[in-house]
Amino acid sequence: MTKAITDFSGYTAPSLFSAGQVIHDQLTLNASVFPGGPMSLAAFQAEIDDYEAKMNARASGAYIDTLAFNISRHQLEGTLADFGNYVNSVAKGDAMIVAQSGFPHYETEHSPDYNPPAAPGNLVARQGDLSGSMVLRYRPGRQKSINEVATNIGDPNSEADWKPAGLFSGGKAVVSGIIPGTKVWSRVRTAGLKGVMGAWSDPAQLMVV
Repeated sequence: MTKAITDFSGYTAPSLFSAGQVIHDQLTLNASVFPGGPMSLAAFQAEIDDYEAKMNARASGAYIDTLAFNISRHQLEGTLADFGNYVNSVAKGDAMIVAQSGFPHYETEHSPDYNPPAAPGNLVARQGDLSGSMVLRYRPGRQKSINEVATNIGDPNSEADWKPAGLFSGGKAVVSGIIPGTKVWSRVRTAGLKGVMGAWSDPAQLMVV
């Protein structure tokens, strides 16, 4: 029995946004498998967009912006929980159906493993099909996984220089919007249950054209 997680309270602000977007896009892609849901996918996307806007506005440090962000986050977490319950009702424990939803998931035959996942191995970066993009390939500790990518155009030894680039399903990620001619370091880690993040992979560097 495989179940989608419904508790996103441990996710960082950027990771919650990325997880929501991945789930929305997968539900849209597999609309024939998930024809219903607690709300329309258009309304779901509107919540995600609102959350992203309020997350960015929170950087002002103003009380009103922080309050608005907290309200938006609470709403998005609730929506993700509702969609997770819906996915579980459709899948009825089928691992393939749960995976199509984009939700992080766990097996119910044993107690959920809340330990940080192992670092992905064999990270390789290559030029993407479009200018200003790159494709990352790596080997997560488990086949069905959600993985966070971070990029760095400065010092790879400085944590402050690493920036989140999104969450991706499986062992491939496409990162775009890079200024051509930039040397980019990249690294990846796997998301565990309840927002527990695994160790970062060894970094890889690429001159993006």
